[in-house]
Amino acid sequence: MQEEKKWYNRIELNIATLLMFVMLVMLTVQVVGRYFFKVSWGEIDELARYGLIWLAYLSAIWATFKDVQIKVDILLKVWPQKIRKGIKWLSLIIFFVYCVVVGYYSATWVIDVAKVGTSSIALGVPMVYFQCIIPISHFLMAIRLIQVGMRYRKHPELLEEKSEEEEFAEFMSIAKGGGDE
Repeated sequence: MQEEKKWYNRIELNIATLLMFVMLVMLTVQVVGRYFFKVSWGEIDELARYGLIWLAYLSAIWATFKDVQIKVDILLKVWPQKIRKGIKWLSLIIFFVYCVVVGYYSATWVIDVAKVGTSSIALGVPMVYFQCIIPISHFLMAIRLIQVGMRYRKHPELLEEKSEEEEFAEFMSIAKGGGDE
């Protein structure tokens, strides 16, 4: 599928990878400082915590685009074979509505936090910079769900059920950095 090779289809993954590298360097400095030089920085701990939250949300956006987010597939197998595609579409629509609703309400919450002006304890940075990932990620997941829906319409065979071996092979391909074809 050619659409997946566009630069913007890997932006969340690239940012998450960079963020993970920065967190690794920061935490390595923290551990070395703590155990060898008896020096500790609370700022690094706090920044690593917020970085982990950003990393989780960025990864969720990417997983949504790849359509590999956590699902309860056993419920799908309860339904007759001929309506499973419809159930998958319904699931996609419900997930989209969820993302839009959570994105909207979390955006209003972040705006309220910005008005109050709360700051993080160790860094003294406005909390809005750390919390804005919640509405941003949910709106981006909604956009990614539209892309997944368009992919389903263009390639209806993607809605077909796969064997466990095929799902495992696809998972391993994605885990190794592939899956962009």
